[in-house]
Amino acid sequence: MSLIAISPGDPAGIGPEVCLKALSKNKKHYKKFVLIGDIDHFKFLNKKLDLNLKFKKDTRASGIINVRHIPLAAKVALGKPNTKNAKYILDVLFEASLGALDKKYSAVITGPINKSLINEYGFDFSGHTEFLADISNKKNVVMLLSNKFLKVALATTHVPLKEVSKNISTKKLENTLKILINELKQKWKLKNPKICVLGLNPHAGENGFLGSEEIEVIKPVIDKFKKNKLNIDGPEPADTAFVPEKLDKYDAYLSMFHDQGLPVLKTLGFGNSINITLGLPFIRVSVDHGTAYDIAKKFSANEASAQEAIRTSLEMIE
Repeated sequence: MSLIAISPGDPAGIGPEVCLKALSKNKKHYKKFVLIGDIDHFKFLNKKLDLNLKFKKDTRASGIINVRHIPLAAKVALGKPNTKNAKYILDVLFEASLGALDKKYSAVITGPINKSLINEYGFDFSGHTEFLADISNKKNVVMLLSNKFLKVALATTHVPLKEVSKNISTKKLENTLKILINELKQKWKLKNPKICVLGLNPHAGENGFLGSEEIEVIKPVIDKFKKNKLNIDGPEPADTAFVPEKLDKYDAYLSMFHDQGLPVLKTLGFGNSINITLGLPFIRVSVDHGTAYDIAKKFSANEASAQEAIRTSLEMIE
């Protein structure tokens, strides 16, 4: 049986809460999940949330959530990040990702992590996407966020804006588009997906007047794919690429940087979107929100994104 590992993220944030809430709505699929982390913390949250869930270490029993127990290093104060638990967060993530590489798990669902907390602990961590690429020894992976309205892939991820241009090359864009096209065909069963590639500069460079990246780097890659009869348009100005008639036209967008395409996606479907890492040797799906420490003690977090992550991962392993 294919197993899906759940790495809930920072125990002081809302990650474990939304994971438990989402699991409570998928009782018939419990045997397909492994919840990784401190079983006592899950029991505490279960009681506070009044979910009436049952947990057991290393079980396959019906109606019971299977827990791969990893103990917390320090007591959790909800809403207050603690570097003493940074290693715990990493241990949970290592168990999920290494288990997936060893074929114990077919997919990994990840909850939100505070990057600064992990870095303060002394572990160089720029994000789940980069971490999973490194641990899988994959030089080329693609971050894609998805909801019912659109899919946005990123040419660059968590890099400062001033470094975006030098991180975009013809080779990188070619690799990114190849991965995006292949995964859209495999995971979403699209025979010849139609993709809109955004320009980097305002007005897509305006014929070189506002920047040369479109002419020198982006357009040659698009032309190469078009010669192979692939449905790639662009470079399109980002300010008009997401108007309604174009949203209906494209299966996915390729954004040049993180905050170019994602504000649109999150405006249309924040809380109901998911993050998928393409190009890994296993399926990785994540919620689209952060740790939300400010509401962690209120037990009022919306689990819609976690629910969508569960739904999508179940669909992809079948």
